Amino acid sequence: MAGNDIKLQNISNFFKDPIKESDGSLLGYKVSEEDAGKLNDLLIKLNERKKNLKEAQRLANIGHWELDLVHHSLYWSDEVYRIFGLEPQEFGATYESFLKHIHPDDHDLVNNAYMNSVADKSSYRIVHRVLTKQNELKYVEERCIHKLDDNGNVVRSIGTVHDITKTVIYEKELELASNVFKYSTDAIVITDAENKIVSVNNAYEKLTQYSAHEVLGKDPKILSSGWGDKEFYQTMWKGIVEDGFWQSEIWDRKKDGTLYAAFQSIVAVRDKENKIVNYIAISHDITEMKNREKTIQQLAFYDFLTKLPNRKLFEQEVESFIKSSHYSNKTFAMLFLDLDNFKWVNDSLGHRFGDKVLVEVSKKISSAISQDCIAARLGGDEFVILAPYEKSLSISQLASKIIEDVRVPLVVEGKEINVGWSIGISLFPENATSYTLLMQNADTAMYAAKAKGKNNFKFFADEMNKSAKERLLIDTRLRYATSSAAFTLNYQPKYSCIEKQIKGLEALIRWQDPVLGFVPPDKFIPIAEESGYIYDIGLWVIKEALRALKVIHSINPSLTMAINVSGKQLENSDFYEDVVAIVRESAIATEKIEFEITETAIMENIQSVVPILQKIKEFGIKISIDDFGTGYSSMAYLKKLPLDSLKIDRAFIMDLEKDEEDRAIVQAILALSNALNLTTIAEGVEKIEHKEILEEMGCNIYQGYLYSKPLDLNALLEFMS
Repeated sequence: MAGNDIKLQNISNFFKDPIKESDGSLLGYKVSEEDAGKLNDLLIKLNERKKNLKEAQRLANIGHWELDLVHHSLYWSDEVYRIFGLEPQEFGATYESFLKHIHPDDHDLVNNAYMNSVADKSSYRIVHRVLTKQNELKYVEERCIHKLDDNGNVVRSIGTVHDITKTVIYEKELELASNVFKYSTDAIVITDAENKIVSVNNAYEKLTQYSAHEVLGKDPKILSSGWGDKEFYQTMWKGIVEDGFWQSEIWDRKKDGTLYAAFQSIVAVRDKENKIVNYIAISHDITEMKNREKTIQQLAFYDFLTKLPNRKLFEQEVESFIKSSHYSNKTFAMLFLDLDNFKWVNDSLGHRFGDKVLVEVSKKISSAISQDCIAARLGGDEFVILAPYEKSLSISQLASKIIEDVRVPLVVEGKEINVGWSIGISLFPENATSYTLLMQNADTAMYAAKAKGKNNFKFFADEMNKSAKERLLIDTRLRYATSSAAFTLNYQPKYSCIEKQIKGLEALIRWQDPVLGFVPPDKFIPIAEESGYIYDIGLWVIKEALRALKVIHSINPSLTMAINVSGKQLENSDFYEDVVAIVRESAIATEKIEFEITETAIMENIQSVVPILQKIKEFGIKISIDDFGTGYSSMAYLKKLPLDSLKIDRAFIMDLEKDEEDRAIVQAILALSNALNLTTIAEGVEKIEHKEILEEMGCNIYQGYLYSKPLDLNALLEFMS
C-alpha cells in the first residue's frame, strides 16, 4: 500500500457492542455512524487489495490455496482454478478432489510430498503435472508451508501453485536443440554477426580434423579449398543476406590439406529488430558419394542385376543403327521378350528368388545371340534384342532358339522352374523407321503372341496395329461407360436334365456404346481387367443381377442366379466385404447366388484365390468353375478348391455329335465331376443331339440356344410365365 493509505485495522474492533434476543441469541452489533464509515472504507480497501492480488497472481501465473485441517475445508484462489481449467462450481473443495486433477503418474509424488511434510511439520517444493478438464497437460511448481497450533500440531496448510508449462517446454526445446547440435552426424558451425566462429559440434571436429579451441573466434574461410571463384562467394553471401538461406555443394579442405565434398546449408539468424546475430552452417559429407559418381556414370548404361545394357543404352544403339542404315542399307529386327509365368514365380517364391531367375534367363539370352546382336533388359521381366539380319528366316530361327532354350526347366537353388517366352518382332525398315515405333510395334506383336497362347513368337503386322488402336478406343469409351448407365444385363436360363425344368439363370453383361455400337463381352472385359475398370463394373453386375433376381423370385422363388466374377476382382482386398454388403442389402438368400470364375483366372493366382473363395463359400455363395477344360488345372488344386459345380466349355460341345475326342473329353470331365461330387453344367448346347448325348452321359444341367437365348428381364419374365 502507498504511505498515505489509511492503516488497516482489525475488523473485530468494530463489533464490540452486541445486540441480543431475550434468550441470549446474537442478533447483531451496534456500530456508530463514524465507525460505520470507517468500516466501509476498510472493506473497500480490502476489496481493492483482493482485486490487486488476483491481478498479480494472473500476471505471474501463480495461485494460492489454503487447507484447513481443523474444519476440513480447502480454498483455491481464482488463478488456481484457471490453471486447473475449472470453474469453482465444478470442484468439490476437498483434498481428495484436488488429487483427482493430478496426472496419474504424479499422484503418489504429490500425495507423499504433502503427507511427509505434515508429518515432519516442514515445507516442501515439488514440480508435477496437471491434467485439466480439457485434457490439457500442464506443469506446475507447488510450494507449501504449515501453520501450527500451540501444541505444535498442523492446523492449516498454505501453498502456491505456479504454472511453469511454458518454461518446461522451453527448457525441453533447448535440451532437444542442444542434443541435435551435439549428436548430429552433420557438421555444424555457428558464427556471430561478424562471421567469427562461436561454436562447433563434434561432427565438425571429426570432419575437418580441427578441434573446437583451434577454430573458435576465427573465420570459417580457414577451411577454404580455393574451389569456388569470387562470383560463387558473392552469390552465396547475397543469398544468405537477402533470403536468409543458401545451400549448395562445395569443396573444402581438412586440417591435413585433403579435400572433402559437402552439401552445405547456411542460415542467417535474426533478432526481433531483424538484425543478423548469427550464421549457422550445416555440412553433410558427400565425399564418398562424389567419388562413387564416376563409378555410377560407368554403370548408368547397364542393368545392375543382369549386367546387360539397360533401356537407355539400347535406345542409343538402335538410333545408331538407324543413322548408319542411311548409307549402309542395314536391316535389323527388334525382338521384345516377355517372360511367361514370372508373376507366379515372384508371388510364390519371392522377389529375391525371382531376381535369380532373371539372371539365369539373361544368361540364356546372351548365349543364344551372336556377337553382332545386342540384348538389353528394359525392366521387370522384359528384355529386348537388336538383331541384324539378311533374311527374316534367321530371325524366326533366333526366336525359336530362345524359346527352346527355356523349355528345359531352370534349376535355381535346387528348384526346377518352368517359364517361357512370348516374343514380338518388328523389322527395320519394313515395320517402322524410328526407335519409338519399332519398340511399340514389337510390344504389340508380343501381346499378340501372348494372346495366341504364350511360349511363342509373332511378327508385327498392320492388323495388329489396327487391333491395338481398337483396344485403345475401347479403353477410352469404357471410362465413360463406367460413369453412366451404358451397361445392361441379359439372363440365360439353365435347364435341368433331371428335373426337366429351369434350374437357374446366368447374368450376362451387355454394352451398347453410342460411338462403338454393340461391343461383345469377350472384347471389352479383358481391356476392363487391364485398365482396372472391372472392379466397379463387377460390383454393378452383382447389384443389378440380385435386383433382377428379387423380381424373378416373385414368379419362381427356387431359381438361382449365376454371376461371372473376374480374377482381377478376387485380387482386390475389399472384394469380400463389398460382396457381403451388397448381398445383405439385397436380402437374397446366399444359397440362391452362384459365382462363376474361369479356370484360367483361378489357376493364374491360385495361392491368393483359394482363401477368398473359401470365405465366399463359407458366407453361403456357391462357387463354379467356368470354361472348364480350357485351362491347366492341377488335380491336387482342384480337390482343394471350394467348388459346387464345373461348367464344360462350349468348345467341347459344339461338335459333340461328330467329334469323338470332344465326347471323350466331356465324358472324362463328367466322371471327374461325379468323383468330386460336383454338379456339371454344359454351355453352348444348340442342337437336340447335344442334349441327348449329354443326358445319356449323365450331365446335370445344360445351357444354350436350344432351350433359350439370353433375354432381358422383361423378355425373361414373359418366357417364364
